[in-house]
Order: sequence, then structure tokens, then C-alpha cells
Amino acid sequence: MDKSGNAAFMNETILEAFLLIIIGMISRLVGFVGDEDSRIFSKLVFNITLPFLVFLAMFHQHPSIVYFKITIAVWILLLLFTGVIYYITGRLIKDKKRRAVFILTSVGGNTAFLGYAVIHSLAGDKGMPVAVVYDQLGSSIFIYTVIVLLLSHITNRSISFKGMVKNVFTPPLTALFIGLVFPSSIRLPGFIMDAFNMIANITTPLMMLVVGMNLTKPVRLHTLPFLSCASIIKLAVMPGVMYLLAIIMSIPNFPMKIMVLQSAMPAMMTSVVFAHVYDLDESLAAQIVFGSTFISFFSLQFIWKMLA
Repeated sequence: MDKSGNAAFMNETILEAFLLIIIGMISRLVGFVGDEDSRIFSKLVFNITLPFLVFLAMFHQHPSIVYFKITIAVWILLLLFTGVIYYITGRLIKDKKRRAVFILTSVGGNTAFLGYAVIHSLAGDKGMPVAVVYDQLGSSIFIYTVIVLLLSHITNRSISFKGMVKNVFTPPLTALFIGLVFPSSIRLPGFIMDAFNMIANITTPLMMLVVGMNLTKPVRLHTLPFLSCASIIKLAVMPGVMYLLAIIMSIPNFPMKIMVLQSAMPAMMTSVVFAHVYDLDESLAAQIVFGSTFISFFSLQFIWKMLA
């Protein structure tokens, strides 16, 4: 596919994804679904359909030096930005609750719900192993260890090692390991694979609907400085640095593109959940998630064209 074809395909893919997001938003706004329904849908996707998608993505994939490089690159990226943002915000943001939210939303990306959906639509099954490794071995583990410890430090809260381990070993991560070590000599019966594929195939549209259900708060003027800075970091600076890291680490072109796209995803939706758990500025978290997701409609298309 030529560059113009790639650009047109990206436009259609993003439009389809955001149409599903809008449907989810409208469903929430008109009262078809409520808070509890949104939580149920989120649990359904995260605990049931997403693990099947992850398993199939890694099914009969062999452990590879490329996957190791991807994981290392993600950790370097996130450690670098977490350290820099933590240092700068310590001098510029005096409110601890807002400071913690800014760090969380500037570093943590929506690499699962939005990332998987966009990449699966763009690159199909071929792109999913890279997307899964980036999210599960890189971003997710980093968020549930380093970021959780940082939030606990900023808010003067304690966290148990047992609780942290429980948060890390999620159903999608378990599915990744099962798929990765599954013996290549074993071929599952056709009806089992068909059933697995049926469950996995509903993940992408459900993810988009869930994203929309959780994006119903309009952006307030007082949050614009935070939103603007977080969006610049998350949607522009981080992808640029990831691109340089991938080149330095000699990561092949195709996985490099997937990595850059994953690093360009907007603030993760669970930022609002973290804000609630750690008694942070929950409203600010919701505003940044909403605003950065809207901006990503344009930024992802630009980045894809640059990569093409």
C-alpha cells in the first residue's frame, strides 16, 4: 500500500474507532447505560474477552530478542519521563493531588483499550504481538509497580507487596505467558479456535464502547494548562523519543511503528480509578483523559503519516 493509501486507511480506521467511542458516549449520556453498567462492561472486556485476544496474539509465538528489546525500550522510556516529570512538577505544582494526577496521565497511556483496538484495526493479527508485549510486559507492569509506588510516596500511603503482585498478574498478562509458552507442536481443535476467535473478535468494538462510556465529562477551562502540557508530552514528545530509542536499539521497522503508535496513545482511562483510590484530583484526571483522547484523533493520524 502506498503512502496515500496508508493515510486513507488510517483515516478510516480512526474514524471507525471514534464513531464507536461516540456511540458509547451517547449511550451513557442518554441513560442507556449507567456507572455500574460501564464497570461491568470494563470487567467483561479486561477479564474475559481481552485475555483471549492476547492469547491468540501470542499463540505459537516464540520468545524473541525483539520482544526483549521492546520491553527494555518501554521501561527506559517510562522511567525517563517519570523521572523528568517528577523532578519538574516538584517545583511547578505545589498541590500534591494535582501533581500526582499530572504524572499519572502524562506517563500512563491507553495502550490496552484504545491501543489494541487501533493497532488491531490497522495492522491486523500481525501487529498484535508487539502491541501486547508493549502493553503487558512494559506499560502495565511499570504502572502497577513504579507508578503505584510513586503515588504512594507522594500521597504518604503504604502499599503491601502482596497487593502489588496481585495487581501485576492480571488475566491478560497470564494469557500472554500461556500463549508464549504454548507448545508449538500442539494444534488445538478447530471448534476451540473458532470459539476463541469469536470471543477475541468482540474485544475491539467493546473496548471502543467502554472508552466512550467513560468519556462523558466536558473539559473545564481551569484544567487547560494541565491538559495541554500532558497532551504534548503524551501525544508528541514520548512518540518522538520512542522512535529514537527504537532506532538506537536496532528494532526492525514494523515493530518500531507499532511501538511508536502505542507510545502515542492518550492518557489511560484507569487514571480516574487511580485518582479515586489514592484520593487525588479525580476531576482533573477525567478532564485530561477526555481531552487527550479527543486530541489523539488528530495526533495519531499525523504520526501514522509520518511513519509511512
